[in-house]
Amino acid sequence: MTVSRSFRLSARAARNITALTAVCAFALGACASDSGGEAGQSEGGAQSEPGIVEAADGPHAPADRTLGERTVRASASGNETIVDIDLGNVTAGNYSAPKRGVVVLPKPSDTAAPLVVISHLRAPNCADGTFAYPCAVGVEEYRFDQGMTYLGEHLASQGYAVVIPDLGGLYVGADTTMPYDQGAMWKEVVGSLTELVTDSGKARDVLGVTAMPRVDASTVGMVAHSRSGMMVDSARELFGEEALKSVFAYGPAYDTFELESISPASADVPYLAVVGELDSDVGPSANLWIGHYLPETREHPISVVQLPGLGHMYVNTTAATAQTDDRIGCDVKACADAAEHQRVMIESATDWFNATVRGEATALPLRADQPLPATVAGLPARWLAHTPGALARIDATRFAAVSNASALLCVHADPMNPTPVDNACPEPDKGVVQSLTEVNHLTDAAAAVEVAGARGMSVHVSPSGSYEVPATLTVVLSLADGQEFTYRLSADEPALANRATADDNGSYQLGTVRIPLDEAVAAGVVTSVRVTSDGPAVELRGVDFWG
Repeated sequence: MTVSRSFRLSARAARNITALTAVCAFALGACASDSGGEAGQSEGGAQSEPGIVEAADGPHAPADRTLGERTVRASASGNETIVDIDLGNVTAGNYSAPKRGVVVLPKPSDTAAPLVVISHLRAPNCADGTFAYPCAVGVEEYRFDQGMTYLGEHLASQGYAVVIPDLGGLYVGADTTMPYDQGAMWKEVVGSLTELVTDSGKARDVLGVTAMPRVDASTVGMVAHSRSGMMVDSARELFGEEALKSVFAYGPAYDTFELESISPASADVPYLAVVGELDSDVGPSANLWIGHYLPETREHPISVVQLPGLGHMYVNTTAATAQTDDRIGCDVKACADAAEHQRVMIESATDWFNATVRGEATALPLRADQPLPATVAGLPARWLAHTPGALARIDATRFAAVSNASALLCVHADPMNPTPVDNACPEPDKGVVQSLTEVNHLTDAAAAVEVAGARGMSVHVSPSGSYEVPATLTVVLSLADGQEFTYRLSADEPALANRATADDNGSYQLGTVRIPLDEAVAAGVVTSVRVTSDGPAVELRGVDFWG
């Protein structure tokens, strides 16, 4: 969980399901972090005493705290070594948190093991639903680092060396930079754990491991859950820009409350975010963030895939054991259990790292000319995918109406904001559109271009709401020699499909459709792109061409 202001858009979606207060009851990390917790039912399922709990400003680990006992054990298979280690405290000004975590090592081999850092979520780390270190006397502390050991074991079985920092205390503060620098503390904790697995003497004397694999800290992958999505730059600073090879994110949280304060663009490293469609904590934060930066030039891919039935918390076994399910309605409908969340996490993360770190084949999109897979880990997938190395990018502002009022540049304003927005998009009668960046609300619009050698195009688009007959799109490319080529996108495309169900009115975010083009288009020069809806308006972020 996180206190990222991206929760604003989760609240917008929730008006079609339930009141905002109900969302807060399920997503304490997003709503209670400003007030320090909710009275009544805590995330751990235990009843807390009524009253207002004062929010902690940050962690205050005692300088003389008793260190946790080091434990060294073999995995269930007997092939991997798991170490729980406590190295003391990490301090920033008046704030101090434990410097500890879990290390999972593969058995030694002739090949150096790439390093993977699993950086867990921010959630109430005390069983009374509060963020604090130390927790109140008699209150259980949740160790979310230990909750990711299952993923560390699996990656170690594939030959990766894994460090999992404990960030429960470090993430007590609501903000990443004030009143203390969480990124700086993150680097110290992760750096200390990394040193233990790369220094054979410290591995023996501190970790208690004698049969050490060789670990390659110049080849690093990162798993980032929730708030840890904001620690990618810290990882690059720690390991070096060239060393961080890949980022796999689950439900990452970014500042997507207002466009003026949106989180900076991602570093140009291969990046894949997996988001559960039932995530009621950070919701579409990754989609909003990536959608804003689609026009950016990148060498490496960045994309987000949404998968049905999954929420925010259950990929962490500690959170799952505490029954901290953020999803709404799972008491009345069948929802994916913790084992299913963890299966998806294992399969998708392993596939991603094997492809981006080791160069193995994958269906996951690494290049612009790869089709977007219909499924990920066996689940139906909806994609928003940047076009790396695009020949041209035509954003929403370049499309003009073909006929009167057939196109409108607009933004979806925060419905909780009483101040009117001059260029607000029309809000649908049914459903909710979750978008932050300016789009073109159109039924018929065209843009002049000059693109040679295009072998494919990507259309970044969203429905403008739920309709009985959803929109289908026609994209017409005109060439300099007078030829025209027509491509039709059906309402069966995941990016255009109707999301309304018997239980809610449907929520919509930007999606990507990738379209291979005719050889004659590649041989010519595209001079115009026209996008037409045969029904309700759609919202176009842009069209990219790739060679």
